[in-house]
Order: sequence, then C-alpha cells, then structure tokens
Amino acid sequence: MRRQEPVPESIGPETFIASAALECMTDVQLGRLAMDRGGAESLRHFAHAMLDVYEKGTADIARIAARKGLPIPESLDAEHQQFVEQMREKSGPDFDLAYTDGIIQRHENAIMLFKRGQRIKDPEISALASRTLSMLEDRKSVV
Repeated sequence: MRRQEPVPESIGPETFIASAALECMTDVQLGRLAMDRGGAESLRHFAHAMLDVYEKGTADIARIAARKGLPIPESLDAEHQQFVEQMREKSGPDFDLAYTDGIIQRHENAIMLFKRGQRIKDPEISALASRTLSMLEDRKSVV
C-alpha cells in the first residue's frame, strides 16, 4: 500500500476543511466496503464504528464549510479514489488484511490532520477539529 503524504505542519482553514472532507469521505467509503467485503465479523464491527465517526465528521465539516463559505470536495480526488478502487477489488481475508493495514495508517494521518486543525485561529474550525479528534482518539485504542 502506498503511504499517504504527510499533513503540513501549519494548515489554513480552507486547506484543513478540504483535506478533512477528503479523509472523512474516503474512510466512509472504505468503511462501507468493509461492511460488504470484510471476511471477519470483528472487522465489520470495527468498520461500523469507524463509519459512525467519519459520517459525523463529514456532516460537521459540511455544515461549518457552508456557514463559512469554504469549498469542500464533492467527490474524491484521483489519489483517494484510486485507493478505494484498489480496495474494491479485494474480498475476504485479502480485503481484511489490506483494510486493517490501510486503516491504521489512515487513522494516524487523520489524527495528525485534526491535531493541526486545532491550531487554526478560527474558533469554529478549531472546535470542529477538537470534536472530531476526540472521536478519533476514542477509536484509536480499537485500531
């Protein structure tokens, strides 16, 4: 699996919102795939919990972006879409292994992104980052 690019140390509101939306949208799609293609019941249960986190994050991001007039992606970019398509080709134990390996790295990158989002000077956006980070860190022990 290809390693995701690191999140810049300093990030502005527009970049944060767009990046956070892409990450949440990707992980929602991956979670749905895991629910359909995962072989292990424990993996499907985990994916369901992650879906909840990322669906809430996506809705929160969209609400704040609309209020702030910040653009959010309507669909995945090529890199994220390619990863989802690669996962779509797998099933059973192959899917389980690829999903488990991928979600660990993706989850760590998401935590880093939302930690950096907390530093944004806009109180509404930093609060969004804090709320989502809290949900992600609650799930970190499961990852």
